[in-house]
Amino acid sequence: MKNVDHYYQEDLLLLSSTLSKLLKRRFGKGPETCYVTLHSNRLVIFIKKYITPAEDVLLKNNNVSLLQKFRSAVMEEVFFEFSKEAHDCLGISFDSYYDDWNFEKNTGIMILENSESTEWLETTVPPTIREKLFNGIISVSEEIYKVPSRVEIIRMNQNMYAVECREPLIQIEKVLYRKGHIELLHERSNDIKNSFIKQKEVFESIFTTVVEDIFMIWDYKNDRSYIFFYLQ
Repeated sequence: MKNVDHYYQEDLLLLSSTLSKLLKRRFGKGPETCYVTLHSNRLVIFIKKYITPAEDVLLKNNNVSLLQKFRSAVMEEVFFEFSKEAHDCLGISFDSYYDDWNFEKNTGIMILENSESTEWLETTVPPTIREKLFNGIISVSEEIYKVPSRVEIIRMNQNMYAVECREPLIQIEKVLYRKGHIELLHERSNDIKNSFIKQKEVFESIFTTVVEDIFMIWDYKNDRSYIFFYLQ
């Protein structure tokens, strides 16, 4: 099983190129940057400058809801194709897909997982960063939301940290998910993410560098969330 990022650099470069071509085929425009990382049987992909002219019109007209629906529908097809390519290349099956898009900054993140393998391999995180980041996540969660039952911090690569939160959902969100009110959940997710973005300077002091992007991904089915910090 291939699960060491730097050891399989050529495979990941190939997958980066493959995904860029799939995105161009489906959207009519490929991203300027598409960086693929493999960690703990997961693929995490950072994308930059991907917005198509049609999406840009929706964004300028403040029709973000329609923009999200359009992108989500197309990305389902992209995942179906790309997961096959990734399996052929890495020998890992991916049956779950999540994403988050920052339309204003023209950046996005994708994560592909295998639902039977959701544990993270231990990574080297400096103790001071681990402690301060943990406290920072808890502090923001207490103010705006709910403190998760478990927080795990993972260093994806030199530019990215992931924070997995277990059981972050409140009861009403579980009900909304069961009833299919995904748009309401997306609105709430954006509000929570913006609260973290407002605290960007706090997180920059923790990492002692510029935080270029903060992404937030929700797995409502399994009561999990991810916060990704992309560093400059």
